[in-house]
Amino acid sequence: MTAIACLKVFVGDELRFADNDTMAGLVGKVAGAYLETTWLWPRRYGLVAPFSFVLADPRATQLDARELQALSRDLQHKLFGDKGDGDIVLLMFEGDQTDVMRFAGLHAAELKALLDGEDDGSLVGRVCRITPNEVSSVVPQGGPVCGAPTMEELAALAPPPAEDPGPPARVGWRGVYHGPRQVFIGSVAVWRPARTASVFGLSPARQEADRPEDDIPTLAAAAEALAAVPVGVMFFPISFSTIVKPGARAELLPHLEALPAGSRARLAAAVYDTPRAPSFSALSQVKRVLDPFFARLDLRVADPAFRIEDLPSDLASSVTLVLPQADEPTRLAAVNRFLRDAPVYRRKQVWQGITDVRTRRELNHCIEQQAPFLTGEAVTDLLEKPVGATHLPWLNLPMHDWSTTPEIAPVSSVA
Repeated sequence: MTAIACLKVFVGDELRFADNDTMAGLVGKVAGAYLETTWLWPRRYGLVAPFSFVLADPRATQLDARELQALSRDLQHKLFGDKGDGDIVLLMFEGDQTDVMRFAGLHAAELKALLDGEDDGSLVGRVCRITPNEVSSVVPQGGPVCGAPTMEELAALAPPPAEDPGPPARVGWRGVYHGPRQVFIGSVAVWRPARTASVFGLSPARQEADRPEDDIPTLAAAAEALAAVPVGVMFFPISFSTIVKPGARAELLPHLEALPAGSRARLAAAVYDTPRAPSFSALSQVKRVLDPFFARLDLRVADPAFRIEDLPSDLASSVTLVLPQADEPTRLAAVNRFLRDAPVYRRKQVWQGITDVRTRRELNHCIEQQAPFLTGEAVTDLLEKPVGATHLPWLNLPMHDWSTTPEIAPVSSVA
């Protein structure tokens, strides 16, 4: 059984820091750096909301709150100095996955009600208060703060062999989520570098940049993935420039021809680095090359003002906006600009998608704006296996490899 908890960062008993974007970025950087060096594989962690991390350990049935005291001391020192005002307070909530993710989204007033015993009782779990000076149980009073096994017992376990290279380079998967129906319609393949156990919570720009040299090994994973997951669409990234350059196109073609022909209906090409206003001849060439192997063509664009009016009819099934590597207000503004053209996309019968959705706030905004298809670390971890076609309420996102979700049931068809 995997122990799962949410860790929220505050200052003092007033539970400050809420909605402070600058401080959220600083806390995320300091805490992320600490966890990256101490919360090691097979443990997992991820930043799922401002000031909120999810922690998991498949070796434990209960996390040890005492082990996180070093993080509170590190945050105190980095943010305020050894004698700074406003001591750091960490609240660790441990329970099932659904309650843990709900706790991650609680506001300060809801947290105070929970800690004061004035909540509605819908959250069931253990809450520990962790400061640089002490670790104590909050709910229930007098409950345990140690883990099972304890931090001392885990430390005594034999470490991995020094020569162990870690996980090899391989294909990972992000679920593609249809927000209005609250259902995954499939997955998009992502190349995972060697020694990468999980990149959930880390920078997609560093870990998941689309590169033409990764397209071929990603395509090689298609047959195994299709056999393992009998339903759902599978998107495979392919560089726009590879298609339009004769030499690169010739190198790619044998790997396209190796795709299972009988599974074409489930295969989609995600053509990344598509220009804002690609020429008709270039788009026609992309269509001509990929159409024999893929039933769907998705154009991934960086410009939210992509000229959808100029897109020829029946060329693409969807256009997906890759959110900019920028601050959150800029990214949310890009969502608004992209979805402003929704009537044109509907008239063209082209779906809209948004990828690299990172935070709960970005996810909520996309859901509120009725964005059709969503991907990114706020939707799923970088998974070892494709999602398939699965119902999941958006409040339970993101989905993880280590999630236990018996309530999820497969759907019979996809959009």
